[in-house]
Order: sequence, then C-alpha cells, then structure tokens
Amino acid sequence: MTPRRFSTKAAVALAAVALVTAGCGSDDSDSGSADGGSGSATLRLAINNTSSSLTAVVAEEQGFFEKHGVDAELTVVNDISKVPPALGRQFDIGFGVQPSLIRASSQGVDIVMVSGNSQTTDEKPDYVVMAKPDAGIDGPEDLAGKRLGAPTLAGNVHQATLYWLSEEGVEPSSVTSVQTPNASMLDQLDAGLIDAAEMQQPFVQVAEDAGLVVVGNSLSAVGDPAYMSSWQAQRGWAEENGETIADFKAALDEAIEWMAENQEEAVQILAEHTGLDADLLSGAPTPTFSTDSPLEAVEQWDAVLRGVGDFNADVDYDGLIVTSD
Repeated sequence: MTPRRFSTKAAVALAAVALVTAGCGSDDSDSGSADGGSGSATLRLAINNTSSSLTAVVAEEQGFFEKHGVDAELTVVNDISKVPPALGRQFDIGFGVQPSLIRASSQGVDIVMVSGNSQTTDEKPDYVVMAKPDAGIDGPEDLAGKRLGAPTLAGNVHQATLYWLSEEGVEPSSVTSVQTPNASMLDQLDAGLIDAAEMQQPFVQVAEDAGLVVVGNSLSAVGDPAYMSSWQAQRGWAEENGETIADFKAALDEAIEWMAENQEEAVQILAEHTGLDADLLSGAPTPTFSTDSPLEAVEQWDAVLRGVGDFNADVDYDGLIVTSD
C-alpha cells in the first residue's frame, strides 16, 4: 500500500468505496519512519474509519501533530486485523484493539501498546445490547434462545458480550449470533430477523429515539472503564522512539481537550471522517478518550479471551506496554 497524506475529503471518498484495506506487501523499507521525535521524518500512522480514530484525525486537522513536531501521515485501514503484521513495515503506529494485540503477541508478533485510546464506562456506555420493548427481553437471562445481531462476530464487543452472558449465568451457545451491519440493525429488528442487537453510538441514540430499550451494558463485565482500543507499534520501534511516542501522545491529549470544548466542530469532523450524516451524529456523545496506558488496559481482557474461546497462552501483560515515560 502506498501511504498518502490524510484529509477528511479523502476519508469521505474512501468511505464511499469501502475504504482501504491494509496490504501486507513487500515494502520493508524504513525510509520515512520516525527517528526519535526529531520532527524531520514522517510518522506513518494507520487509523480506521470509525469514531475511535477521531483523536488522530482532529490532531492532524487542528495542527496538534505539527505543533508537537510530528509529521504524521495518516492512512485509513478498514480491516484492522491487517495492522499488526504491518507495524514496523508499512506503519510505525497503528490503531488496534486489545484482544487482537494480545492474540498477535501470543502468536509471536512482537507488538506493544504505546498509548491508550477509547474506553467506555458504566456511566457513559458507548456499547449496549438493545431490543424492541415488546420483545420480552429485559435482561441477559432473556437472550437464551434468541438471535443476537453483532457488527462482527470476531470483534472485541461481541467477545465481551459472550463473556457477559456467561458471567450472568447464560450459556453463550444458547444465543444465536448473527453478523449484522450497524446501519441495518433497526431494520432487521423491525423485520424480526434478529431479536436483540449489540449497538454502539451513534446508533444507540437513534435506536432510543425509535423506542428501543437497553437490555444491558455488556462491556461492564470487562471493567469500568473497559479499555476498548489503543495505539500499537512494533516493539523495537517503540523502544527506540520514546520521544516520538511522547510527542504523538501530547498531540492526542490536545485533541481530546479540543473536542471537549468544540463538540459541534468535532461532530462535523467525525461526520466527514466516517461518511455518516452529521445530523445522525449530533445527538450522540463522542467516545471517551485517554492516552493513559495502565496495566489494566490489557490485563482486563485476559478473562474474556479465556472465557469465550480457546485462548490459553501465557502472557506477560506488563511487557505488552511500552510508554514514553
């Protein structure tokens, strides 16, 4: 893949054509990679096309990367499973989720978390299970024997939901999981094709406006907060580029502060980045972000991975985090 300078205009165009997939080609050149935060080289950054990458988009558009000496080159990658093997090759830092980081590391891919990113809390849940009010589904115990729509069956949200069901005494295999695009969940619920759905903002707000009810916050089983995503890098690169990581995180911190003070403008940037309608986004909260990288951010997913799959690797969780401190 040939990296390109990111712009919101390009993001919209990419969203309209299913965006970009991250090719793992033969480009092993280190030219253009960051060199210890000198600001003289490009930081090749892989983002995705969801609200979870908003901090990086804002940092680029508002000049926070440039302010902190980061010459960022953002590339949209639709399939984030392609990011781990591309770190240290096509990309220096990439967007990812913790379960993928843990699994990749256990399979010999030497990547680490260099910054926290999005998280969800019990007070402000961004992901909930919802159903129609007349579905007879008031809690997790009512999902047994039902069809549950999920954006992706391999994602961290669905893994967390299966773990939540288990923790609530519901056998996960008693629930039929159906992969369902976010945008079509309401229609499929109305048609009776699914009985409940794992929904995320801004679709949660739309569903509530349509009269759907919250069955439960499945991410509460992971933690409060539940750390949903992070910025990751190849270990050798991370250990050699602490100053660049510090500058990168400083830019993201400014972006987080800016979004808190400029909600309407942040929504417009998010609409351009995701290709979603700004009116759809306006009533929904933006994700909660933090660049903090506590051990809990990775360790809390251990029980989920072991509880809902065949994961049994020995993991040094402390070693999965490289900070700029």
